Amino acid sequence: MRKIFQNNPKYVLGFHQIAIKRPRYSSFRSNSTKQNQSLLSEIKIILQSDNWETILLHSKVPRKLNPHVIQMLLQENQVVIQSNSKKIPFLAITLCNYNLYGCVSLIIDSMIAMRLSPMSILDSFVSCYKENFASCVELNPKVFEVIVDRYRVKGLLDEAAEILLKHDQFEPSPLFFNSLLRDLLKDKKLDLFWKVCEARQKKVCFLDVYVYTNMIKAYFMMGNIEKAKEVFVKMGVNGCDPNSFTYNVIIDGLCKTGRVDEAVAIKKGMIDKGLVPDVFLYTSLVNGFCILKRWEDARMVLNEMGDVGVEPNVVTYNALVNGFMSEGDVEAAFRVKDKMTSSCVGANLVVYNTLLHGLCKMHKMDRARELVNEMMSLGMKLDVKTFTLLVHGYCKVRRMNDAFTVVEEMKKLDLEPNAKTYGLLIIGLCQNRDLERAEALMLEISMKNLELDYVVYETLLSSCSKENDYQKLKKVLEVMKEKEIIPNEICYGTVIGCLCRVEKMDEARFYMNEMLECGLEPNAHIFCALIDGYCKVREPRVANKYFYAVISRGLAPFFPTYEVLIQENCKSGNFTDAFSIFRLVLSRKFFSVTCTYRILLEGVVKCPKVEQVFGLLMELKKEGIFFKLPSINSLLFGLCNKGKLEEACKLVEDGWSTPNILTYNILMKGFFRVGNTKRVQKLFDEIKEKGLTPNDFTYNMMIVGFCKFRDLTAACGVLDEMNEKGTSASEHQYNVVVSCCYRIGDLEKAKELRREMSEKGFRWTFSFEKPISKDQETERSRIGI
Repeated sequence: MRKIFQNNPKYVLGFHQIAIKRPRYSSFRSNSTKQNQSLLSEIKIILQSDNWETILLHSKVPRKLNPHVIQMLLQENQVVIQSNSKKIPFLAITLCNYNLYGCVSLIIDSMIAMRLSPMSILDSFVSCYKENFASCVELNPKVFEVIVDRYRVKGLLDEAAEILLKHDQFEPSPLFFNSLLRDLLKDKKLDLFWKVCEARQKKVCFLDVYVYTNMIKAYFMMGNIEKAKEVFVKMGVNGCDPNSFTYNVIIDGLCKTGRVDEAVAIKKGMIDKGLVPDVFLYTSLVNGFCILKRWEDARMVLNEMGDVGVEPNVVTYNALVNGFMSEGDVEAAFRVKDKMTSSCVGANLVVYNTLLHGLCKMHKMDRARELVNEMMSLGMKLDVKTFTLLVHGYCKVRRMNDAFTVVEEMKKLDLEPNAKTYGLLIIGLCQNRDLERAEALMLEISMKNLELDYVVYETLLSSCSKENDYQKLKKVLEVMKEKEIIPNEICYGTVIGCLCRVEKMDEARFYMNEMLECGLEPNAHIFCALIDGYCKVREPRVANKYFYAVISRGLAPFFPTYEVLIQENCKSGNFTDAFSIFRLVLSRKFFSVTCTYRILLEGVVKCPKVEQVFGLLMELKKEGIFFKLPSINSLLFGLCNKGKLEEACKLVEDGWSTPNILTYNILMKGFFRVGNTKRVQKLFDEIKEKGLTPNDFTYNMMIVGFCKFRDLTAACGVLDEMNEKGTSASEHQYNVVVSCCYRIGDLEKAKELRREMSEKGFRWTFSFEKPISKDQETERSRIGI
């Protein structure tokens, strides 16, 4: 590219600097006002004539016109050339034939200002030429280039490309194509870029180094590195040697994508071809090595620059400084700064701001303050960015007083803090939980008409939510609406979540409806907050509706929400709903099978529908899943009451819960009811094997139960065990056993026990002949016999 520039100076100036003569204000001054007025009068007379077309074609006046006269003509109210749609394109074509491109540009600008469509402007020129010029004059193709170029210069690239792509007869020059391609690439209009590239190849039939280079750049912008390399190789194959600019583009692209070694190899090939790397290329390599944290390689590139006589610039040094600061090597970064200071380059504000940003990021605020003082002592004109970096640093370490001091310094230097500065202060205050001060600062900002970004509002809302200050929360939301900042899902979610936590469910539902009216779709967080809130206020049926709304929208509920919902339904006795929700969650596989079952079982162990609960446990057993429940005693009690004793024992044997003395009491009571004393004895023996201690209820139940079924030996054994363990049998227990002795006719044992009773001071209250008293019946009923 450098050779092209040297051999073709017009490349430096740009296409239309040469091909299209732009208005030269020096020529405006050289033309006397009298001469311009005379020309204006002449052209107006011609345009007002009945046969203006013929006169204009044969007159010498058009070739004498200059942009100043055209400008006056377009502004004159006396000559409204817009009234005749043919006059504008006719005049423009005439002027273009005399190569007066500056004048043509002004006319095209006036047509664009009329807001005519690009194709209508083009069509007016084509039809005008066919009607008036085709038989006598060959159309100058530059007129179409001027039309497209005026759209390009005004930044209307879509319109420029539309004319170029839709007009098949339009054959612009390669330089014109290159100008449009460059601007399309600069504006990141990649789809149009490739369409124009294709059109160029069809119309011009070859691609030059400029197009190839831009294609490489476009592929890098798209992230297609391999395609970019392919185009680079294709250049050489097609006889188009890459120039220095091409090498700069591909090496910079490779460095930015971490392929520095490939970039180094291409640089070597560049040198072999006799091209000299410039400071841009070396800076790209330095930056690439810094990105990969290959500091020694970056230093070697810097040394190589010195060896070949390429002076590093501020960008080169800043890349090193930024790299070292990103790595946390502060001293190395400052050494680079010192080297810059000692060299002819000098460290500028950009480098100092890079150092400051790194220090603030590492929370080295004292050194950051020293650096700012150094900048001021050097007479640097500090900008808002410098002070904002310092404010951000102080806010991150929660030194809010220092942050506000920096703001005061800014104001003394006539630097007005911007929205970002104030936003950082508000975020810092929120992190310090100083909501009152943050609210006051918000008021100050509203008076300055500054626009804060979403992050600030989201932070404010989040902080108010953490404090459960729903009044401030609503106020912030209203401020956003006043500023015409539409709250997003995150903002509404924060408000609704807080209101649900403080049990303001009507207000939460109001904001939910408002959100829907704004066209925002609630996310899983919002729905789960509402579910948790309605569970908290003991309205599980409403919570269930929101749960089903989550499912119908294809969202996944959160596990804590599922847990709360199941528990609340179980507490409220809504076991049917609990089972329905469980089955739905299980079928959708939102959570693990174990967790899904565990939450339901913990909630329904007290459910009266013991068969369903037992069925759940059997399902799990079939799946090979076991886990400990806090307690299944309620379930066991229900099974035993329904006579399902074996099922109850099976649950204990399978290890669903760690059995305690109450567990065994329930089982033994159940077996006593069906008269299975052997099984009772076996369970009683298990109690001792597991190291559990029978309580009074256990002993009472055993003694009364064995006596009921006339198993005197077992009853006496229990009585003896109690005495041996120091657990004194009660008067009632002795009476029950003695009564049993009389009933089965063991009078000797009865006398022995009554003697023990006398020694203990107990009275004999039972009589074999008389029925059991009401009090005794109540006592026996209490222990389940």
